[in-house]
Amino acid sequence: MPLGDAPNYSTPRTLGLALVSILGSLAHFGLGALDYGNVDRYLGLWGMLLAGLLLVFGVLSLIRYAEAHDAMTDPSPRTPMYSTPHERLTFLIGTGLNALCALTALAWAASGQLVPWHLAAAAVNLWAVWLAWQGRPRRGEE
Repeated sequence: MPLGDAPNYSTPRTLGLALVSILGSLAHFGLGALDYGNVDRYLGLWGMLLAGLLLVFGVLSLIRYAEAHDAMTDPSPRTPMYSTPHERLTFLIGTGLNALCALTALAWAASGQLVPWHLAAAAVNLWAVWLAWQGRPRRGEE
């Protein structure tokens, strides 16, 4: 049974995206706790909500990466796990969540007191956006 090429979520880029997303979410949680009183309450809640969603995305991507590597070494695979339709959705969500977190960090930097730290968190999110964009499935790969 031909299984095709390895899925995008088994690549080192996906591992990087997962780890950078987790790092970005933890940065937003920490900065949110330290600088929450200096910004609008709704901006603070929005940032913390996005950080929570980004943490879930990062952990699930990390699990998907580990599962893909485990399945790739399975001596008798039962089902083909490659060319799955959700590969593109994974990277769209990763790009969207990280871009929203970067924009939120920039808004927080404009009204908070920890400006360099918020800019650093935005840079981490932009790095994750770049990783997601580089790892996206191409048209013929889906």
